This record gives sequence, structure tokens and C-alpha cells, in this order.
Amino acid sequence: MYQIPNLINLFSPANIVVYMLVFTRLTGLVQSAPFFSTLRAPVMVKFWFSAITAFIMYPIIQATKAFILPHSMPEFLVLLVIEFFVGYLIGFIANLLFDGVRIAGSMLSIQMGLAMSQALDPATGVQSPEISTLYTYLATFVFLLTGAYQLLFISLFNSFNTIPMGVFPIFDANIISSVITLFSQMFKIGFGVALPIFSVLLMADILLGLMSKMMPHMNVYMSAIPVKIYIGLILFLAFLSSTATYLRGVIEEYFKAIVSIFG
Repeated sequence: MYQIPNLINLFSPANIVVYMLVFTRLTGLVQSAPFFSTLRAPVMVKFWFSAITAFIMYPIIQATKAFILPHSMPEFLVLLVIEFFVGYLIGFIANLLFDGVRIAGSMLSIQMGLAMSQALDPATGVQSPEISTLYTYLATFVFLLTGAYQLLFISLFNSFNTIPMGVFPIFDANIISSVITLFSQMFKIGFGVALPIFSVLLMADILLGLMSKMMPHMNVYMSAIPVKIYIGLILFLAFLSSTATYLRGVIEEYFKAIVSIFG
């Protein structure tokens, strides 16, 4: 059993340093993690969420995890940068799954003829097709409903064992190999989401090509552009439930893999 620091020494200089290190790592996670970066949460919401969560976590981390306190202000500032980088790395790895979903939306937008129609994506702050934005919101809702955010915070908590505070992070071959594997999963997830609709639209393009050969005087492609958009939207709605089910299994496996990396 670990002992929680009592109220007398709760605000001692050593405890404040530990709290700041935990707060900084949590801030890096929130800065790049799904949901917060997907929905573009306000800065003050991220700040206070990180501050309150770190206040709850740091006594447990202080009592159960190994760490080395800095001995000077420059060393403390360097540790803050390292802690932010570690937290940001965990959130970045988790967000790769959502990048795969955005890839699926971009592929379908090109195939449907909607690539020219773009809007500001609140998740990235840049112009992206509307289909990518819809898939991003769908993945975010599935992420919340499945409780995968709990696995994300478990990964952060376990990272204090894998990468202790006050120590320069050294990533071994297993961690690097696992991160590369998860990076490759981004493309697998993107193709998995887009393939059902993409294959139907590809068959439609083949049929349109045959029609243009049979009726060379008819501008088939110009008249078929609205048809492809309608087909794509209907297929998007028809496969919405199946896509959510697929994303649920993928998200659970993906975040369990992240837990195993930092476990």
C-alpha cells in the first residue's frame, strides 16, 4: 500500500516540482490526444483539465513511481520540455488512428468527385473534404462510447514506469518497433474504412467507361458526376453502422497496443 502525502507537506517544494512535471506530461498528452485535438477544445479547457487531473494523479505517482528531482532551474526547465515531449508523443501515437480515418475520407472524396469541395476541418485547422470531417466525428464518438480514453490515461500512468520523471527518455528497440507497427496501422485502418464504398464507386467508373465506348457521342462522365455523388452518400449512410462497428474493434485493439507499449 502506498501512502498519500498529508496536507501538511502537500505544497512542499518537492511536491510542487513533482506536480509540475506530471502536469507538463499530461499537458503534452492533451495537446495531441484524440477528442481534445479532434474537436479543437479551448486552451483554457485543456489547461484546467490537465491541472485538475494532474492534482489527482501526482500523489499516487509520487508514492508509487520512481523519479529524480532536478537540482537547478535550468535542469528543471529541461525536464519540463522532456515531459511535454513524452506526453505529446503518447497523444500523437493515439491520434494516428484518426489520421487513418481522415485518409479514408480523402480517398472517398476523390472517388466521389468531392475533392474540390473542402471546408475548414476543426481537428487539423486546415481545409479538408467534408467526408473526412464526418468520418473523424464518427471515430471520435466511437472513441468516447467504447471508453478507449481510459486506456489512453492508463498508458500515460504506465509511462511513468517506462520513462521515469527526471530521466532522459531512452526508447529501446521494442518500443520503436511497436510505434512503427502502429504507424503502419494508420494506412490499414484507412483502407479498411474506405474499401467497401471505394470498391462500389470503382465498379461504377468501370461501367461508365464501358458506356462511353458504347455511346461515344454522349458525354457520360459529365452527366454521371452527380450520380456518383449520390451513390457515394447513399453508401456512406448504408455502411455507417458497419463502419462504426469496425471502428469499435479497431479502436479497442489499437489502444490496448498503446497500453502494452508503455506498460
